[in-house]
Amino acid sequence: MRTYEAMFLIDNNVASNDWDGAVKRVQEVIQKGGAKVLSTEKWAERKLAYKIGPHKRGTYMLVYFEAPMGSIVSIRRECQLSEIIVRNLILKVEKKPELPVVGQPPGPLAVTT
Repeated sequence: MRTYEAMFLIDNNVASNDWDGAVKRVQEVIQKGGAKVLSTEKWAERKLAYKIGPHKRGTYMLVYFEAPMGSIVSIRRECQLSEIIVRNLILKVEKKPELPVVGQPPGPLAVTT
């Protein structure tokens, strides 16, 4: 299994009305491809630089997941078929990022003087 980083541009209407539903739908798309979701994070809602279909605004979601090599093609295909995912970018991560443990508060920040 390899680790991947994915950025999804989510339909802003769906994201603002039902964020938890949007997260669940994106996780379903990823898991349908045989992957395991490690973390999801809402980045920001932004005005798009140019219109994508009827969309002028979008909400960005960052997702880290582990998947077998051959499953990325099917995950990308499912993203294209999804009504809430406007765009996506999936990259292989060489080194696993430090991910926060779900349910645990973040550790202390290192302060340098």
